[in-house]
Amino acid sequence: MAEHSDPSREGSRDVRLHVLAVVIFGLLAWSGVVGLAQDAPALAVPSLIVGVAGAVRALSTVTGLLPAGGIARGVAGGATLLAAIAALTTGLVLAPDGTDRGFVLAVSAVLAAALAAYAVLGGPVRRPAGAS
Repeated sequence: MAEHSDPSREGSRDVRLHVLAVVIFGLLAWSGVVGLAQDAPALAVPSLIVGVAGAVRALSTVTGLLPAGGIARGVAGGATLLAAIAALTTGLVLAPDGTDRGFVLAVSAVLAAALAAYAVLGGPVRRPAGAS
């Protein structure tokens, strides 16, 4: 017996998930700012890049500024992927020598991978037919 899901419920679920993404990426950006204030740029800068790029992408998706398809969505996804590459590269360049290097590289890689995954998988909010 197949269950049919209500499109309005799916749309509200999508909105909630993108709002959660705004909060998570916003916290990452905030931790980057705090890290810069505490003189820890190797971890702070990648966190700031990922946080700002992810929050902007998620916020534009939630507010409807990012269209459901077309060139604008592709450009937004490409820009988000470029930000992920920039975060990884920045972590690589700023990683200190010594025992902390591996940790900083791993954190930068995980943050960049999370942003790249959101760029690819964080599609537009599905709105029910007739909704504006």
